[in-house]
Amino acid sequence: MSENFKQPVLIIGAGPGGSALLEILSQEVDISVLGIIDTNLDAPGIKLARFLGIMVYADIEDALKLSGHCIVFNMTHDEHLADVAAGYVGVGSVLGGQEAHFFWKIITRLQAVKNQLLENQVRMQAVLHNIGESIISITQTGIIEDVNPATAVLFGYTKNELIDQPVTMLMSEPYKSEHDSYLANYKRTGEKKVIGQYREVVGKHKDGSEFQIELNVNEMELSGSKHFVGLVRDITARKVAENKLTQLAMYDQLTGLPNRTNFFGTLSRSLAQAQRTNSCVALLFIDLDGFKAVNDALGHNMGDQVLMEAAQRLKNCIRESDISARIGGDEFTVILNNLNHNDDASIVADKIIQAINKTIVHNHNTCHVGASIGIAIYPEHATDINVLINTADKAMYCAKEKGKNTYVLGTKSVL
Repeated sequence: MSENFKQPVLIIGAGPGGSALLEILSQEVDISVLGIIDTNLDAPGIKLARFLGIMVYADIEDALKLSGHCIVFNMTHDEHLADVAAGYVGVGSVLGGQEAHFFWKIITRLQAVKNQLLENQVRMQAVLHNIGESIISITQTGIIEDVNPATAVLFGYTKNELIDQPVTMLMSEPYKSEHDSYLANYKRTGEKKVIGQYREVVGKHKDGSEFQIELNVNEMELSGSKHFVGLVRDITARKVAENKLTQLAMYDQLTGLPNRTNFFGTLSRSLAQAQRTNSCVALLFIDLDGFKAVNDALGHNMGDQVLMEAAQRLKNCIRESDISARIGGDEFTVILNNLNHNDDASIVADKIIQAINKTIVHNHNTCHVGASIGIAIYPEHATDINVLINTADKAMYCAKEKGKNTYVLGTKSVL
């Protein structure tokens, strides 16, 4: 039988039953309705047939002669009409009475299911088309099968540019290589390292720009073949908001230096690292000498300028691997990591004092401040974080008692 063959059908009776059957069969691609027969030319099935461009007949024998061999549905209660049709197409090709009614009910139910499936498909397509998140269908080898419009908007490609391309084209390194290794490992071992997990990775736009995305990949099986569906969300705005909150919570808003909370966490990590690597860490407590007098005489604006300038000078005196922080008022700290020699802390302290001593100019006002510095070294002076902080703090007050603008090492004699 040819793939293009359509089963020819003739309907006897254009009443409600025949009309409903005509409506159903006319929508089937594998069926060709040759015509409908009824002596009542005002019957609903006759009107529908005319609307659909299907032949209408008042005489059954005329219809059968013109139609040739076909399946005949007798939707009337007249068995004589079924006998007439059987004389032309054979008894086996005529469905009538209970047979036709049963067939009609099956077709009606199938049509209802089909319509429901189509409706669900249309609804799902509408959701996928309008959803804000990017949805990407991927083969088990990591090739893009399909994308929704949000994907094209997010990454700057057209749909056709993405289909049949590796999904890693949308990622930056090292996430690109990691994704390939995760996928290969999953296919080899079944271990779901990233399947079903939300991951934050860096996406790559068509123009080469990078942006942060949240990626969730899940597995599905269709016709015995594994596929993956990726849900991608642009989290740039969220990360900006998170960074702002982190900045507020962990950094001094005037100087931009780490604040007291940040300082304690950083010092704890530095000491843990020093313990693992058997290295030394120096902690400097710094108090600005003469700051209160400047603040009182020249106002808070000048005082703020002194603090900002002092913070910048501190940063300029240390390495990138070192940390400076403002822990309150005119008090600052410096963490010197991986000291080669303990004397290096004294060298840095002296460098800081010289930098802080330089004239500060702001809005035609000039002023000078000094720096009293206490130094405690891990593990020489203390191995406990609280003891180390207390040692540096007391050494700083000893520096003030010695005339200010100097530094003191936190030896046992100062405690």
